[in-house]
Parts: sequence; C-alpha cells; structure tokens
Amino acid sequence: MFEKAKILGEAHTKAHGMIATYEDKYPRLAKYLNDHIGDVMTFLAFASSHHRKIHSTNLVERFNKEIKRRTKVVGAFPSQGSVLRLLVPLAVDTNAKWLERQ
Repeated sequence: MFEKAKILGEAHTKAHGMIATYEDKYPRLAKYLNDHIGDVMTFLAFASSHHRKIHSTNLVERFNKEIKRRTKVVGAFPSQGSVLRLLVPLAVDTNAKWLERQ
C-alpha cells in the first residue's frame, strides 16, 4: 500500500509541475488539467497488475463494435430477451478474454 501512495504522490507532483509550466502560456489548459486531475489519477488507483489491461480503451471499443455488427444484422428485436440471447454470449466471451489478458 505504501508503494501505491508513493506512486500517487509522484504523479501528483509531476502533474502540478506540468500545470505550473503551462499556466502562463496556456491558462485554460492549466485550469482544465487542474480541474480534472482526479480523473487522470483514477488509473493509478487500480492495482498495478491491472494497468496493462486498462491502459487503453481498445477492448471496450472492440466490444461496442461487435455489438453494433451483430445487432445490425437483426435490425429490430422482437423482445428484450432476444437481445440478451444475442449479446450475453458476446459479453461472456469478452470477459473471458479480459481475464486471460496479462
């Protein structure tokens, strides 16, 4: 736990240094970064073993693309259950891939 606190502290220090660097030349950027620093630091709140899995949104984008591809073929679904029968196996498969990813 101490290591995580150290990493978060270093990240905050670097972020505030970057904000100070751009404050005069790009005040709107500096304000935006300062206002949203917590959002950026969320990544570091996860265990480091998850960082490789969540460093990009490729998996989520691929999942959404696959949903679109599969639902486009059907067009209109007769019931909510039919949508679930189509998409639950996709979600299960995606979850399995997530868990296998190192």
